[in-house]
Amino acid sequence: MSEFRWGIFGTGAISIKFAAAVAAAPGMKVEFVASRSAQTANDFAGRVGIPKAIEGYAEAARQGGVDAIYIATPPSEHHKHALLCIAAGIPVLVEKPFATSRVEAMEMAGAARDASVFAMEGMWTRFLPASLALKDAIASGRIGVPHLVSGSFGTSKAVDPASGSFDPRRSGGALAHLGVYPLSLAQWLFGSPESLMATGQLGSTGVDEDIAIQLRYPGGVIGSFYTSIRAWAPNDFQVMGTHGMLGFHGPIIRPVGLCAWQCKPIGTPGAGFGLKARIKESSTVHRVAQALGIGTRRSGKVFRHRYRGNGFIHEIEEVVRCVRAGQVESATMPLDDSISVATSVEQVRKIISGSGTSP
Repeated sequence: MSEFRWGIFGTGAISIKFAAAVAAAPGMKVEFVASRSAQTANDFAGRVGIPKAIEGYAEAARQGGVDAIYIATPPSEHHKHALLCIAAGIPVLVEKPFATSRVEAMEMAGAARDASVFAMEGMWTRFLPASLALKDAIASGRIGVPHLVSGSFGTSKAVDPASGSFDPRRSGGALAHLGVYPLSLAQWLFGSPESLMATGQLGSTGVDEDIAIQLRYPGGVIGSFYTSIRAWAPNDFQVMGTHGMLGFHGPIIRPVGLCAWQCKPIGTPGAGFGLKARIKESSTVHRVAQALGIGTRRSGKVFRHRYRGNGFIHEIEEVVRCVRAGQVESATMPLDDSISVATSVEQVRKIISGSGTSP
């Protein structure tokens, strides 16, 4: 089978990781990198070992010569650059977030479907072994009926107006860069939310810096997520059900396994009530209980599900498989899912900015 050739739009840190994953994979190579500046493209190509540098994204799409293009430009440019490639008949992998609004996402999906050109959002965490194991475990009933899903993704950054995270013109903010992870994972597991509430605050540069979101999914599953670019968070993700809980082992962005807690509901045969419910209310037994940690949540059993390389290879292989099969979209990251998440993001932004209200 012939070598699968990639082009890259953008020269940021994420493009370096992507290029490294392709370089380590058999049967693939990065053919070119494109940037607005010829100097930037040449510097990146020389540093990463890419044979060709192209000035201008429209020119790169016109030249083509690749099987797919990875779009890793700022989120504000995803819509324009994806449409350029799709119009040229080139499949695209668009780094998250897919788009900055529902309208943009629908236009990108519509263009891809109309032209029968593959397009997918680069939500790479969906393709990691731990994430797939989580979805399978929930579907198998391992924790009974899911009732709650929670997650957080936050990191404390010094405010820098020149940084993409803090620049509203490049669609910066906690939601676009971090919050889409729990939103996309929950949408994948439970479907599009039926209702959404949010609160948050804008920073000095005008982007959302801290956000809390609550959602209701089909089947009555309640979601609660936090994201921030000004505060550290556990960077976790858990699904809680009637018979236990499943959570990522490792950070939400790149889990390396699952933690599982399993227990029958209290009051069912064989469930028991635990030592804490049976001990007498005396200071002695409470001192013992505190020393032993009785009544606290024990560590879950860990199941390892390691990813390969730096993790990007899993979504890359999905693109290659779909393109070679003549598919327009991925079953794991379908375009309707990207539209749904873009819709949720837009709703949250309207609430935070004051132009919308929580129901």
